[in-house]
Amino acid sequence: MRTEKAKKILIITLIISLYLFSGLTSFKELMAYIIPTICWIPLAITTLYICSFENIRQWFNKQVTLTAILIAALQLSALIGVSFFTSFGKSPYTHTPTAIALYIAYFTSPLIAFELSRAYLIKSCPKKRIFIGIALLSLFYTFISYPLTKLLSLGEPAETAKFIGSSLLPTLAQNIFATYLALLSGPAASIAYLGVLEAFEWLSPILPNPPWAIKALITTLTPTIGFLMVTQTVSPFTLMRYGIISREEAKRRPRKTKKPSPSLSWMAIAIIALILIWGSTGLLGFQPNIIASGSMRPTLDVGDIAITIQTTADKIKVGDIIQYWRSGEPAPTIHRAIEVSKSGGTIIIVTKGDANTAPDEPITLTPTQRIGKVILIIPKMGWVSIYMKMAIAAAITYLTENQLAAYTAATVVIAASAIGAYKNINRPKTRIRRRK
Repeated sequence: MRTEKAKKILIITLIISLYLFSGLTSFKELMAYIIPTICWIPLAITTLYICSFENIRQWFNKQVTLTAILIAALQLSALIGVSFFTSFGKSPYTHTPTAIALYIAYFTSPLIAFELSRAYLIKSCPKKRIFIGIALLSLFYTFISYPLTKLLSLGEPAETAKFIGSSLLPTLAQNIFATYLALLSGPAASIAYLGVLEAFEWLSPILPNPPWAIKALITTLTPTIGFLMVTQTVSPFTLMRYGIISREEAKRRPRKTKKPSPSLSWMAIAIIALILIWGSTGLLGFQPNIIASGSMRPTLDVGDIAITIQTTADKIKVGDIIQYWRSGEPAPTIHRAIEVSKSGGTIIIVTKGDANTAPDEPITLTPTQRIGKVILIIPKMGWVSIYMKMAIAAAITYLTENQLAAYTAATVVIAASAIGAYKNINRPKTRIRRRK
């Protein structure tokens, strides 16, 4: 007993010491990545030695780990779906092969160290105090996930309130879910969940950029849904073994019959979401464009989607529908090329909308300069995006202008979901009358 207590104290002391060291010391350029990466290795090695590979292997639950990956995919899909109707942002990180290898090492080192220690600490928590253990560990890992300078710089009430609503509550929700995963499946499940999110954040060249209020709701609600899904996935007797439900409750619950795994469906959703994000930015070689005016009627009408590909100016012919940017215009123009001529080393293209009476001003391009060319028209499908954009814009405007409502909504989501989860896994006993 004393040995187990000493091990827990050693791990917690090591975490706090390394956290303070990395937070109070500053490094520049390459060392800012290398030193923190090396910093967390002692914690990972120490915890791995205490846990042992055999225990980690016994803790592993394939279904829980798979569900953790799917919840991470669901969270990313939700963010991407919302951003498809709001905005995306470019990653602030460079993506050369060397930089990618450095990023992987940088976020993988603390991830493995934290999740090994999280799994050991929650596994060693007494069954009677398991919910207190989940709450305390979740708070602990939430605060150490932020740099010490960030926590110390909070001063004004408005700034602190925004930090709590936009960042602290979502991070707490993710840590509650990660701690629950670590309890049921060891470090593999929590690494799978948080690792997918971290990898996307560091390695994707394009990132979802919804308003903070919408992002906070998604990143708070999705882990809560995951908590409930995992609870339904695990057998009642496994929940009983970890102290989540009582023996009587485990006996009352019906045994689950094997059902087809939903993994393929969720993976398809994740793939479609990635196609949406990369396709909308042109990274896959094509780009969808929603027609917002009637200048190309009847060929293109408002609400149609025009799919364009990038080609060189010397391949444009009369009759092609092209996409180009006019100076000072916020959106590209999609009109038909009615004249194509060469003058010296340049190509001059004159365009006109099919419904317009006058041609546009000529555009001058070099032969190798790239320009969009319409290859496919999807009628009316753009109205789905237009209506959803209007609805989301209205919601964003409301939440942005009413920050108190946004904070309240995020808090209510966590509280209501936690109460619902507690009631679901701790139902009161029901008396069953026997027939005489």
